[in-house]
Amino acid sequence: MSKFEFKLLKEPDLENPVLVEGLPGIGYVGKLAADHLVEELNAEKFAELSSHYFPHHVTVTPEGVLETVKIDFYQAKTEDCDLVIITGDVQATSSEGHYKTSEKLLDISEELGVIKIYCLGGYATGKHSKSKPKVVGASNKEKILEGYRDRGIDVEEGTGPILGVSGLLLGLGKNRGMEGSALLGETHGMLVDHRSAQAVLEALSNLLNFEVDMSKLKERAEKTEEILSRLQKEKKIREVAGMGEGDEEVSYIG
Repeated sequence: MSKFEFKLLKEPDLENPVLVEGLPGIGYVGKLAADHLVEELNAEKFAELSSHYFPHHVTVTPEGVLETVKIDFYQAKTEDCDLVIITGDVQATSSEGHYKTSEKLLDISEELGVIKIYCLGGYATGKHSKSKPKVVGASNKEKILEGYRDRGIDVEEGTGPILGVSGLLLGLGKNRGMEGSALLGETHGMLVDHRSAQAVLEALSNLLNFEVDMSKLKERAEKTEEILSRLQKEKKIREVAGMGEGDEEVSYIG
């Protein structure tokens, strides 16, 4: 039995498309960005990929329906280029699975005629800041990095490994002659980060010369900030009162 099941739902209408990958990862930055792109560009789903390398669980829809986890493929058109956007529920659970999944995604991308790859993700700092997250760019071809700083994207050496599909698509893609970049937004690493997703999307839209409404991401980011602020206030109250995590709960209003 095959380790993968690729289901083509509709023949895509694409011309020299650019692949944009945003799967779950650090801060959910890539997935948030890709999902927002799908929503705002009214992208159309045309295929899905399931695999034995994915986690051994199913998801439950808001309607209570069980579905297997998968990676979804969407197509969208901008003024300057066609996009293939891949997002989904999960990544693989093993090193072998990550490699096999990345190779499968590259096989599909080549069949679709993809000319360039952009992988979206988070760059963990372990810190939470209210300032605009920095976006770090990396690429499998040095010439691609030229001009990134002029577009507000930092290019730093030795930022550490890029884990999972986001890194392997670029590394394995290079062996196939496919150009690609990673756009990584600064994030705490342990928090779902809409602000970082917004920064990454702004960088991508600047590079590919298209516009996307960010208002929903901004609203979600503001709600996250409100929750974090409340939690920080409650933590300070506990510290002043000399209370530990297991002590009686203190509520804070204000």
